[in-house]
Amino acid sequence: MRSMITATPATNDATLDAAQPARPMPSRRRSSRGGTVLGRISAAACLLLAAACGGEDGGDEAVAWKDMSFEERVEFMTDIVMPRMTEVFAEYDAKYQNMTCETCHGGDAVARGYAMPTPQITPLPATPEGFLEWVVDPAYPEREPFSTFMYERVTPEMAAMLEIPRFDPETETGEFSCHYCHTLE
Repeated sequence: MRSMITATPATNDATLDAAQPARPMPSRRRSSRGGTVLGRISAAACLLLAAACGGEDGGDEAVAWKDMSFEERVEFMTDIVMPRMTEVFAEYDAKYQNMTCETCHGGDAVARGYAMPTPQITPLPATPEGFLEWVVDPAYPEREPFSTFMYERVTPEMAAMLEIPRFDPETETGEFSCHYCHTLE
């Protein structure tokens, strides 16, 4: 997993000459001893969290998507991809607020081991010309805005999360493209 610690350590730059902020009156509900215990618990929790997330001194190294085990991929998809893509899709259309794994992986996701591409989402034309004709087909006016959304929002987000270079149709470089999720006709 990746380290979540990116900031430099905090320093105490206070001087004796600096004005000290007034301390609030202690609450009747918490004695100074209780505050100390709470402070110690908070500090311990922060240290535990830092240790669990990995630090600069020995935290877990990031693992490339292609090198992740099935279990690591499930965890990554559950903890990182699903929340982010639900947010992205729901910004486009509120009906996606309740996305599940099956939204993208299809109803047979478990049986197929969540393999992608899946034939259960819309197959796309295999040629650039066929795709452009498919997108602007007047019989399906919803395709053009949805395809634009997929190209401008979903594809870059997924490519970035998976750390796979996004395909650039102009230079024909990169790997991550529509065919990572969609089968081609």
